[in-house]
Amino acid sequence: MDYVCYISTPANTKESSPVKTTLKLSRGRLVGGFLYFPRGPSGYLHFKAFIGTWQILPFNKEHSYRLNGCVVPLYLNIDFFEPPFLIDFITWNDSGSYDHVMSVGIFLDPYANPRKSKNFINSAVNAVSGYLKGGDRKV
Repeated sequence: MDYVCYISTPANTKESSPVKTTLKLSRGRLVGGFLYFPRGPSGYLHFKAFIGTWQILPFNKEHSYRLNGCVVPLYLNIDFFEPPFLIDFITWNDSGSYDHVMSVGIFLDPYANPRKSKNFINSAVNAVSGYLKGGDRKV
């Protein structure tokens, strides 16, 4: 499943009071995505992404993406097991004259029915002779 978000950040938006854009997802695994910075921001538009208080993009807390005229591919491997299934995109704009925009794409691999997945795992484990101590105990 692909999710796309267009973010516009007004001029003079400070890091201390950034624009927060929340993307609501569903249960699954974040597998990838992209950031698109069109021509124009020239390093003035900053971007970070968070799940709760955990910064996931970029992973090093003291930095932000601030690019111009490029696409950044994202390689993620983050599971969403429990709600809320939210990602917060934080942007600010150091430009004193112009608003700046960017797009974010997120690719989510939805889980199959969790009950069916658990049954499959249990049957695979139980099929291995001697795997479980105590004979025919079920997981």
